[in-house]
Amino acid sequence: KDLYLWVTKAPNGPSAKFLVSNIHTMEELRLTGNCLKGSRPILSFDKAFDSSPHMQILKQLFTSAFGTPKGHPKSKPFVDHIMNFSVA
Repeated sequence: KDLYLWVTKAPNGPSAKFLVSNIHTMEELRLTGNCLKGSRPILSFDKAFDSSPHMQILKQLFTSAFGTPKGHPKSKPFVDHIMNFSVA
């Protein structure tokens, strides 16, 4: 069976489909620490995401899917994790 990740900009925006090749739970990774409820991530993108128009669209899709909207009532004013997106 294949596992796919769909990322879209609702309701009428573009979408992208990714084949997931591997997945781990947080327990398997043995990451110690305490992610705080309501904390927001810092999104870090590789320079390749600024190189062409389709990569810029992917950057916008990832930002809308994984980022916290500015001024969201349940977000907290601190950051405790970073999500890095790179092109291999």
